[in-house]
Amino acid sequence: MYTGDVERMVQLAEKKAEYLRSNPIGYLILSVLAGIYLGFGICLIFSVGAPFWADGSAGFKLVMGVSFGIALTLVIFAGSELFTGNNMVC
Repeated sequence: MYTGDVERMVQLAEKKAEYLRSNPIGYLILSVLAGIYLGFGICLIFSVGAPFWADGSAGFKLVMGVSFGIALTLVIFAGSELFTGNNMVC
């Protein structure tokens, strides 16, 4: 039923494992960059969410969640290696 999807995930896992074996420093740098991007996202979350929290707004959690989504999008678009994504693939 999901054979095609499973095969695609296996191919992605093999590709990531090969990249790690062939270029461990590059892989480490991409992992560090992913952490930096998420750090920027956390700063964005608190800068955008703080005024909503101070006003007692009901949309506080929604605004913070959307801001975190922006941080994750930055990681994906930049092509960085995020720990949780690699655990899913491996």
